[in-house]
Amino acid sequence: MQLSAHEAYVALNLLPKIGSIRVKNLLEHFSGPEVILRQSAAALARLPGIGQKLAAVIANWTEHADLETELRISQQAGVQLVTLADPLYPAILKQIYDPPLCLYVRGNVDVLSDASLQQALAVVGTRRLSRYGQTVTEQLTCGAVRAGMVIVSGLARGIDTAAHRETIANGGRTIAVLGGGLSKIYPPENVELARSICENGAVITEQPMLFRADRRSLPMRNRTISGLSFGTLVVEAGAGSGALITAQQALDQGRLVFAVPGRIDSPQAQGCHKLLKDGARLVESIDDIIDELEFLPGLIPTRRPTAEAAPAPAASSHPALSDDERRITEVLGDDDLSVDGIITAAAQPPATVLRVLTELELKRVVRQLPGRRYELIR
Repeated sequence: MQLSAHEAYVALNLLPKIGSIRVKNLLEHFSGPEVILRQSAAALARLPGIGQKLAAVIANWTEHADLETELRISQQAGVQLVTLADPLYPAILKQIYDPPLCLYVRGNVDVLSDASLQQALAVVGTRRLSRYGQTVTEQLTCGAVRAGMVIVSGLARGIDTAAHRETIANGGRTIAVLGGGLSKIYPPENVELARSICENGAVITEQPMLFRADRRSLPMRNRTISGLSFGTLVVEAGAGSGALITAQQALDQGRLVFAVPGRIDSPQAQGCHKLLKDGARLVESIDDIIDELEFLPGLIPTRRPTAEAAPAPAASSHPALSDDERRITEVLGDDDLSVDGIITAAAQPPATVLRVLTELELKRVVRQLPGRRYELIR
């Protein structure tokens, strides 16, 4: 089978236990990914770090990877594949030690252009954010968007979700990097958010379409989040938070790390405080990030947020709400309620309530609190 370099990268990405580092090493011996797939098992086994088992997998790759089906499923889902062989592959990501072989992109692929990613900021943190974490994430993300930055995060619950939503609410562009395939959006309540991201930004992953995220793929996702960004902002994180992995990978990649201080008695502040002790830039406002960005060589100067650029406050009457949305706001009233409480009070199917809550969040009518509780934004 004659493959292009693009197709060969997709095929290699489908193979088990190969990965970007092994392919990188193989390319020191062969002129392209398509040449690797033409080699015999005996020739591959002679190379350091390969061995007979992996050599057999690569040499007989059609038995382990269904390239035709993968390409068909991707096309049917409206997914664009961008590989290391393609000019659309982000230059900033190609600079890291182990760049993904392939990016599956749903949405606006232009957001991955070098011009867009010159000022891409990763915003990460705990899944169990406090009200303080929610407020700080919204304030800093809003400021970053008004300064012209693209926001990169992981679509996870908590800080990631808040950053994506705030970006959309302010008309900005955001990139969500998944740990699984694009047919397996997780968490499921963020499916509607993923669709909204795709309107102006992109949802991306290096994993095949049907791949389900696991413990190995999530750290891989984190190095892509930091790899797409000039810096990583950790808003709120416990001592064992996965956000610290992203921060460490940013440091390993030679990128900036920013951290927001929290209460000294809060477990969710321990990770940020450790980062600050280790030399992360302390962030109290978006100006602290802009000041660092302006000293980086080769970057387009970031515009300072201005009061005139701030979005107008939402009208208290919410005249543009649908009947379903108005029903949910009436249920909330002056209280904050759990999702189950809203479902019971509204007497609506769970799927309907989750969809409407997502729409209300995007309209900045309600906000999600810790424990998946919701309240009206006054």
